[in-house]
Amino acid sequence: MKPSFASLPAGVVRPLEQADLVRSDAAVKLSGMPLYLTDRIAPDQLRGAILGSPHPHARILRIDTAAACALAGVHAVVTHADIPGQADYGLRRVDRPALCRDRVRYVGDAVAAVAADTLDIAHAALDLIAVEYELLEALTCPEAALSPQAPELHAGGNLLHAHHHRLGDASAADAATVHRVSACYETPRQMHAFLETEGGVAECDGEGGLRLFFANHNPERERQVIAAMLALPAERVHSLGSPVGGSYGGKDELTVQPIAALLAWKTGRSVRLHLGRAQSSDFGVKRHPMRIRMESGCDARGRLTFHHVQILADTGAYATHGPEVLDAALEHAPGPYAWQSVDIAGRLAYTNNGVAGAFRGFGAVQVQFALEQQVDRLAGAAGLDPAHFRAQNLKPADAPGPLGQTVVPFDGPQRALAALVQHPLWTAHRTRHWSDGPHVRYRHGIGLALVHRSDGFGKGFPFGCRMELALAADGAIELRSGFTELGQNLLAAVRNTCMHFLHCSAQDLRPVLGDTRCTPDSGPVAASRATTLVWRALQRAAPQWRAQLCAATAALHGLPLESLRLGAGGIHGPAGLVASYARLARLLGAQRPAIAIDQAPEVTPSDAPDTHYVFGACAAAAHAVVDSWTGSIRIVEMALVGAVGPVVSAMGYMGQLEGGALMGQALCTQEALDCVDGHYQQRNLDSYLVPTLADAPMFDVWAVEGLPEGDTAGPRGTGEISVNIAAPACANAIACALQAPIDRLPVRPETVFRLLEGASI
Repeated sequence: MKPSFASLPAGVVRPLEQADLVRSDAAVKLSGMPLYLTDRIAPDQLRGAILGSPHPHARILRIDTAAACALAGVHAVVTHADIPGQADYGLRRVDRPALCRDRVRYVGDAVAAVAADTLDIAHAALDLIAVEYELLEALTCPEAALSPQAPELHAGGNLLHAHHHRLGDASAADAATVHRVSACYETPRQMHAFLETEGGVAECDGEGGLRLFFANHNPERERQVIAAMLALPAERVHSLGSPVGGSYGGKDELTVQPIAALLAWKTGRSVRLHLGRAQSSDFGVKRHPMRIRMESGCDARGRLTFHHVQILADTGAYATHGPEVLDAALEHAPGPYAWQSVDIAGRLAYTNNGVAGAFRGFGAVQVQFALEQQVDRLAGAAGLDPAHFRAQNLKPADAPGPLGQTVVPFDGPQRALAALVQHPLWTAHRTRHWSDGPHVRYRHGIGLALVHRSDGFGKGFPFGCRMELALAADGAIELRSGFTELGQNLLAAVRNTCMHFLHCSAQDLRPVLGDTRCTPDSGPVAASRATTLVWRALQRAAPQWRAQLCAATAALHGLPLESLRLGAGGIHGPAGLVASYARLARLLGAQRPAIAIDQAPEVTPSDAPDTHYVFGACAAAAHAVVDSWTGSIRIVEMALVGAVGPVVSAMGYMGQLEGGALMGQALCTQEALDCVDGHYQQRNLDSYLVPTLADAPMFDVWAVEGLPEGDTAGPRGTGEISVNIAAPACANAIACALQAPIDRLPVRPETVFRLLEGASI
């Protein structure tokens, strides 16, 4: 969208107008380098392939690999019996077998794997593996899975996780209520559709260890899992992440790495294992589908009273991040609003559907779609403008968090909403009258949404991390971190933050990311936490760093310490450059400075488990056009106002806001991975359609950079909040166009026709 605002609202910037509009890694990526890790091809490399279960639920009676082993060109056939160490892995719940022993729990569950000279031979060998199954009842409905009569998919039952939160005076809230709205919302299973499907290379290092090259969020965890599975000391496993390919959360948990590692260990050879799109669809994790019942109320003046929420989520066959996803849904269900009372409960069921796990927007986007529909409906019932209704119901900046926990004071929702209502897209909403007759083919609607989004991990999880700041032998300033670049532009965030706090130039820096050989354990690059933690770490370590380098230079050159400062190229004095970083590194030799930065967990002091301490916010308006003849929907414009503190990288901010918003839009209008009797109905991108540039609206992205005085949390991450805001904004826009609430995503043509038939316009 071309800027139509001569001057932006106070405190707002448009990152598009800032300088760094070229990613630092753009040239190398456009040249085709670096390669995907699955393009790491060696002459003597073996190809791996996995035999997945064709059944959603079955008992394994027998696995016969003799014929496969005898096939020429086959170097290894592995089953669960070949695992020398820990056979299962998982995050909060260790429940997922690397290779199934006695039972398969979903279509695609790995039963055996082969390493062979070629991929054709590997696939031929898979065909020769005889697996005898006894079919079992498949539980593909979460309600049925939680019934007392349902067979147990895991020891302990099919209820993986549940929580219930009650806050406030329910009786008083009920008595004050004048307007009530209730609905049951459903959100779909969504596929990550990253460019590079799950894959990589595992190879023996010739020294009794193993090297792993897989796109992942946490190389340290990957090597720990593999070492435990192979009964190796962790230091004998070297794990390296990938700078390309994308993840969106889908590579947070391990998938094919254990199997590739086992094949490499068994053969002593390099093994390349790469899932095709169809097998990736079966095997990989997806967004949790949810059914959300909400009943909410407000008083005669439009003041929110009560909010009752019940969530049922389907996690599929294994836990991965399922409990954390449900916790996020519960925590974000009240939004940034001041309810008199809330009663929020959620259950997470094991089923025999494919596995659901981490996905950008992480558990919150489902309830935010439902909540923002509820808020619009309450505003309508109270006869109030939806923006005004939201503004009058926002919590004060210093109020407790959504579940009553202590949080960092934050006024982002107020600031984002105040800016958005001044955007031309929203102000036009007051004057345009598009859908003014029953025979109008194209119906237009403008929707508004407001969300807040937790930053980092919740209480009880390892939010802390370690990084290192060091002067390398060649004079490069290195920030070493286990965080991985997956395409999200973390490199630029690291460079810009280093330049900001260390006063050096981009040419002086060399970020070192995601390599267990030379980076410390920083935990996963997830939950939009990396940029925030890098900022806080450097903010704390920079004074020590500058002091060490200046002191060393003063001693070497006999200069007064107070006359020196760090700058581009090296240490400067009143007359200019005194010593380059390279010269300083040579002179110091082994005494070069290296600072270990341990970033302590920043968690709420409240007792409430699994809650967060830091939040960001975003407001958005979307313009939807609905074709009443075909039922198709097009989002033509979207305005996004993020309130996440200082913009560390303008290009990174733009990329995350626009890219995530398109993903959220697709959740609302386009994407749904249908699962029938445990079988996905779409297994390729010619039937599961993801949005392209042709589907993208005109974006206008603003940033509210200010934070409350005294805020020490710094910039909040932007990796997820754009998905969180776009889905409800688009849904509200469609509801506006149809003059009917939306209760199910995505909004398909048949839904459009159904709503048009009942609409009053």
